[in-house]
Amino acid sequence: MMTKGFAGSNGLMDVPAPDWIVNNECLFAHWGSFLLAMIKHGSIETIHKTDSLELAPMEFGLLIDGGLYVTDSPDDDDPRTLLIHFLQRGDLFSTAISGSKHLQLRPHCKTTCLIIREQAFEPFRAEFPLWDSIFPLVSAGMAQAYSRALSDSVGRDQDRIRRVLTMLARHPTAIDSKLGREVEANKQQIRDLAGVQKRSATRAFRALEESGVVSFYGYKRLFYRENAV
Repeated sequence: MMTKGFAGSNGLMDVPAPDWIVNNECLFAHWGSFLLAMIKHGSIETIHKTDSLELAPMEFGLLIDGGLYVTDSPDDDDPRTLLIHFLQRGDLFSTAISGSKHLQLRPHCKTTCLIIREQAFEPFRAEFPLWDSIFPLVSAGMAQAYSRALSDSVGRDQDRIRRVLTMLARHPTAIDSKLGREVEANKQQIRDLAGVQKRSATRAFRALEESGVVSFYGYKRLFYRENAV
């Protein structure tokens, strides 16, 4: 993972606010000052596909470009992973959601984030004290996404895979085409994100292909048609 300090404008002031901030008149009024405080005290970090992004409990980030998979931390009772969220430009994120539960962050592609690390946290908070009101909302949003993911993932393996395909196809990194939404991913990545074993995933992929929902081209590309029967 490559890290560099912020030096001048790279269009960061154009990063859109998350919807939950836009819809809160009080918070949205402070979005500009929040960005300025992040730029002053944070660092731009570029995470490549082979890396992961580690955050301490009080650290947080703003996604600038690319995409981050948010997954749970598998345990001994259930070693499968679960895709919780697929972060996009403008999303605020943390990995701490409750107690000792921490989420994992992995890049979909080369991804750029603006991060407030531990050593910069107190200077940032001193300059932007409203963060004490925003941070619980960030953590609560992640916790709600985790709860929804647990609920949505109950059922057949085919449904778990289709849920992941839908999330990937709705992300800005996917591209519209005549064949559907073009997604950069392979079968192994999808079954890992869905928490489905290879044998069961093979059957699920075959059924989805036969029904016209998905078509695979090469090793790293697929086309997804969300409204196919």
